Amino acid sequence: MRDSSYNSKLQSKYLIISILALIVLWQIVALILAKPIIMPTPLETFRAFLEIVSTEWFFIAVFSTVRRMVLAFIVTLVSAITLGMVAGFYRPFNYMFKPIITTFKAVPTMAVIILAIIWLDSELAPILVSFLVTFPLIYQNVVSGIQNVDPKLIEMVRLYNVGKAKTVKDVYLPSIQSYLMAGISTAVGLNVRIIIAAEVLSQPRISIGTAFQIERANLNTAGVFAWSIIAIIIVGVFEIAIKAVKKSAGARKLQ
Repeated sequence: MRDSSYNSKLQSKYLIISILALIVLWQIVALILAKPIIMPTPLETFRAFLEIVSTEWFFIAVFSTVRRMVLAFIVTLVSAITLGMVAGFYRPFNYMFKPIITTFKAVPTMAVIILAIIWLDSELAPILVSFLVTFPLIYQNVVSGIQNVDPKLIEMVRLYNVGKAKTVKDVYLPSIQSYLMAGISTAVGLNVRIIIAAEVLSQPRISIGTAFQIERANLNTAGVFAWSIIAIIIVGVFEIAIKAVKKSAGARKLQ
């Protein structure tokens, strides 16, 4: 416990040092360029941040975007786990589904965004884009989790005639869990970036992506930086939530 607490404090210390070093470097670059339209100073960005946060529509924009993120993530997670488990247990399905996964991975994100805008309205297009981009990541991790179960465990299960339901619960699910959490950790940050990028182009009535586009049109670079910081904070909140789930899952294993 002491080592864990010490490591946590050490990580926090170096995180703070890293952030301060980044801010100092940012300030130096901004002073050298001396062009706020290209690189605003941290103080100018902080002022823009406070101005944005104090507006009436800020929380509406954040809620609108976060709602899309959560909805896209839930749809992706349920679909990827369901189809991934089918593909993991039934190899012919995995072979047949591979070309679709390869296509999802190969199509440029910008092409996916444009097609989604053509097919759907501006409110739903970002959700489809996020699904198409993040689905292969989680799906592949679920399949890998099933396929990489220790063959000796499978042999032991067969030897003792353990039921299928118990085999899935006690052998496959623990293996899937570690792969799944790794996929989710990567997918969360990607989901945020994809949703906002799609919003920038699809222009929903109100969203973080729409706010980015407004700041760009007004040549307010400090505003763009400020909204970027807001997006980073959102990613951080999601990652903290995932770590809490991981910790909870780990505690259940120990019990």
